[in-house]
Amino acid sequence: MFNERVVLTQLRRLVQASQKELADVSGLTVQAVVDIVDGLLREELIVPVGKRAGRVGQPSMLYAINPDGVFACGLRVGAAATDLVLVDFEGHIRQRLTREMTPAPADVESFLIEGFQSFIKDGPATADRVLGLGVALSHVLWYGPDRKGLPPDVAAAWADFDIAERLKRQIARPVFVENETRVAAIAEYLLGDAQDFENFLYVSIGGFISGALVLGGNVMGGARGDSATLGAIPVGPSRLAHADTRPAGRLNDRASLDGLIRHLGLHGFTIRAVSDLPEVIDQARSLIQEWVDDCIEALVEGLTACFAVIDVETVIIDSALPQFLSLEIVERLGRRLAAEASPGVAVPRLRTSRLGQDAALLGSAILPVNAHFFPSSDVLIGEGPASFESKPRRRDLFSTSGAQRKKGMGGNNA
Repeated sequence: MFNERVVLTQLRRLVQASQKELADVSGLTVQAVVDIVDGLLREELIVPVGKRAGRVGQPSMLYAINPDGVFACGLRVGAAATDLVLVDFEGHIRQRLTREMTPAPADVESFLIEGFQSFIKDGPATADRVLGLGVALSHVLWYGPDRKGLPPDVAAAWADFDIAERLKRQIARPVFVENETRVAAIAEYLLGDAQDFENFLYVSIGGFISGALVLGGNVMGGARGDSATLGAIPVGPSRLAHADTRPAGRLNDRASLDGLIRHLGLHGFTIRAVSDLPEVIDQARSLIQEWVDDCIEALVEGLTACFAVIDVETVIIDSALPQFLSLEIVERLGRRLAAEASPGVAVPRLRTSRLGQDAALLGSAILPVNAHFFPSSDVLIGEGPASFESKPRRRDLFSTSGAQRKKGMGGNNA
């Protein structure tokens, strides 16, 4: 199976290729590739797409990944909404369900069962073509044990809920569980604007500010799986009226969207989530600008500290803010970092996420596909910790080298 995975990986990278081209890039013999291609055709994992004309000799048959060859589901469980998607072999979202709900474990389980059955019944995927499920847990669910912001009964229910085992039992397929920021970084690396980079920092400005670090093509976990979480980085005090009176704070206090909501609420503009921001944006424009200024100041401090320790080529920044505010933050932040860089410290280029809020969903769905089709005999990530309270040590998500694995799944969100 290893050689089949190598051929599939190279075919995704090349988009279309002949058997001779696949042999050249994979290091396998032409006869070995012929046999592998025949097998992949029988399994309907690849399809012939015509012959290449215009060259000397007999035209070669070209092959490509069959988008309907296999599918996987991605589930994102947030504090206020849960999303389920069906993603094809090329990384396109083919079906989607969203439900606004408090994430009580029983309700999440029911939503998954209902959505999974509807995907099989009404969508392009037959049951035997769905490989498994990846689950992306939001910050409030992943980083227990308090799970602040959830109703006490829901938080208590999660303490005893083995989500991987329960969902695996319901769909009879492998289930892979990770935090949403790390799987979003995976999606950016394989499908988004980080495809050309082996070393980057992914930053998500949400209710919490969080991050994920990719070095040498590997998503870094660390001893407890908490590398690059960012929010606890010490920064100077905020000048906003809602700010803590302590002389110093954390990056999360000043650069999270919860801080923006608090700042607006203190001045009479009550919104439940940043998605409600358009309702008050005209009246509260000056207050929003105050928060943006303070957020940038804090990010300059926090990222400057990061760049003194890690050496990355780019930083991908995503947020749930309106696009014009996200662009303003990235552009101004980039200028400030470059202007205030310490001697000998390289400042990477900053860019906004092209995948946006779909990154975590795509990344979660990629996990079961990677486990089946990347050229490694190892499972890339365990099927979820036995208990989120204990948070056992995790392996890095990717066990093969970045160069070998880079184009393991291609395409953009359709």
